Amino acid sequence: MDMVDVKAGLADEARRLGFAACGVTSVRPFTEARTRALAAIDAGRMDGMAWYTRDRVEASADIGGRYPWARSIIALAWPYRPARPEPSSGGPAGTVRGRFSAYACTEDGGGAVDYHDLLAQRCDALVAWLRERVDGVRAKRFVDHGWALDRAIAERAGVGFAGKHASVITVAAGSYVLLASVAVSVALPVDAPSRRGCGHCTACIPSCPTGAIVAPGVIDARRCISYLTIEHRGPIPGELRRLMGTWAFGCDLCQEACPINERLAPDPLDVDTASTARGPVPHPDLVECLELSDAEFTARFEGTAVSRTGRAGLARNCAIALGNAGDGSALPALQRAAASDPDAVVREAARWGIAQLTGR
Repeated sequence: MDMVDVKAGLADEARRLGFAACGVTSVRPFTEARTRALAAIDAGRMDGMAWYTRDRVEASADIGGRYPWARSIIALAWPYRPARPEPSSGGPAGTVRGRFSAYACTEDGGGAVDYHDLLAQRCDALVAWLRERVDGVRAKRFVDHGWALDRAIAERAGVGFAGKHASVITVAAGSYVLLASVAVSVALPVDAPSRRGCGHCTACIPSCPTGAIVAPGVIDARRCISYLTIEHRGPIPGELRRLMGTWAFGCDLCQEACPINERLAPDPLDVDTASTARGPVPHPDLVECLELSDAEFTARFEGTAVSRTGRAGLARNCAIALGNAGDGSALPALQRAAASDPDAVVREAARWGIAQLTGR
């Protein structure tokens, strides 16, 4: 078959499967991205993420070297819905709402899902479509935790450009996208990189309360609220706690500050409930989440992105968020956690939250 026609059909099928954007690039090494990633490791900006190693970067930057059969890389962007502003009411008396990053509330078929699983399924479906048209196709997919430099792949494949907050901005959904890549043994026509950019806008940089955006496109992960609430294990550094606001999982502040997203973001999520009884919600009940048992945490968040924190990690985050919320109605729950939570880190975070609310 004509590969131009195959590529056009592939893009149509990607959109039918729900992807916001699809592009193709070659397997030549990503030398500039490799240099940036290694510099981040050398500067200590990735400290705390033991899985992000020099070996991983080297391998991720040369997919063609790892998979000699690969001829092209398909870059994909999956859209997700941002959150509406927090409602002024909408919960029982005493409800103290926090924040979950909008991507954690990604849904498929009416329920929240882990986007890793969702994107893997859709990537596999796209490969199946390709195999029906081209014999003997080999493929290797990468979804976030895979060894691939997804942002660099997306940029070079014309899916979008990296904003000053370091997230890829697309025409179809702004920066509210999740990235995936598929290396294939088919030599598809490649796309040109995007020529777009942020211009002189720097709105995202001061929007980060912890100062994690240290320069345009440069993130110090150690200060990023998303890292602190998801990846970081143990107590959160004291000097950063007051800066975290009421975020209990992830952070969207730099995306919410982006004027491009005001025009291109998908329709927002509803925030009518604070309860997580059916899974993640954009503005969760912090006391409810603080007091979940291990079994309750699993029942609510298994199969969603929030499961990555573990019960104790989420409770730690909620204790800090409750201290920052400044609502005295949370004091009894924090006192119970400080006295009896089985995890020492949660007990300490609860004592910190109590101190914020009582001024001691």
